[in-house]
This record gives sequence, structure tokens and C-alpha cells, in this order.
Amino acid sequence: MIAWLLTAGLRRWRQGKLRQLPRAQALGPLGEDLAAEYLERAGFRIHERNWRPKTGRGELDIIASEGGVLVFVEVKTRSTDEFGAPERAIGEQKRWMLAHAARRFFRSHTEAPRLFRFDTVSVVWTGPLSAPESAQVEHVRDAFFLGGVAPEAFAPHIARARQRRVEEALGVEPAAAEGPAERASL
Repeated sequence: MIAWLLTAGLRRWRQGKLRQLPRAQALGPLGEDLAAEYLERAGFRIHERNWRPKTGRGELDIIASEGGVLVFVEVKTRSTDEFGAPERAIGEQKRWMLAHAARRFFRSHTEAPRLFRFDTVSVVWTGPLSAPESAQVEHVRDAFFLGGVAPEAFAPHIARARQRRVEEALGVEPAAAEGPAERASL
């Protein structure tokens, strides 16, 4: 209980300091705070935030775990989605940098589980920074893979898993789902 109060107090202090910055500078860190809170409420365990390798480039915004899977989360925050969804800013070069940072993380954390994935959390914060309820948060699991696409051997498995998640979210029985699971987009 005391640890939670200290964490909540530090979070409020940080958010107060960030709100004093110009909106453009404060938006990214506040979006990462909101994404971390969202993931914690969704049952993820947050291990690291803003992890950087000692050598090389790149940064991992959030390193979390869900079950026995290590999850590297890239957070993108925007004040509007007028120019496209925030996650569209994660191009091939950014994916390569995230994969490089993940490799460095595994080298320095040999005890970390080897089963991992890359997720994205998009935050569109349209209201004032003092009102986090005005932000829209979208979490995409398995957002991308090393090299940009799923290895061919895993593609049907991943497509079926995604199809099941869609069916569960829509409350549709598997037999009533449109199209075969193999045709689900990756």
C-alpha cells in the first residue's frame, strides 16, 4: 500500500511538472504515462520504462510482461489523428531500431524470457493536458515482427489467434465469423 502511494505521488508530481512544459514537449511523456497505466489496468506487469542500451541506438518505451511473454511496447502520442493514426509513424527504420534495442536488452538481461512480441499503444490526446480522460488509447498486440512481417511458418497460427481475438471482441461464435482464419490480415 505504501509503495503504491509513493508511486502515485511521484506520478502526480511528474505529471504536474510535465504540464508546465509547452504542450508539444509534454505530450509524449504524458502519453507514455497514460499508456503504462492502461497496460497495468489490463493486467500487464511493467518492468522498465524508457530503456536505452548502453551502446548503440534506440529506446524501448515500455518493457512489460503478459503471462510468460515479454512485451516491448512502442508508444505514439499525438494531439490529433488528422494526419493519420499515431502508429503509422512507426516505419521500417523505427522497427529495425526497436528490434536492435530488444536484442541489446536480451544480451544485458540473460534471465529474461525469450518468448516476446512487439506491441504499440496509440494515444490521441485532443483535450487539455490536465484532462487525461480526453485521450483515446488504442493497444495493438503483435503490431509488427522482426523484419516487418511474421515468419511464414507462424503466419497461419498468428492469423488464427488474431481471428479468435476479433471474434471474442465482437462476441461472435467461431462458426459465424466471416471468412477463414487463414485469410485474416497480418
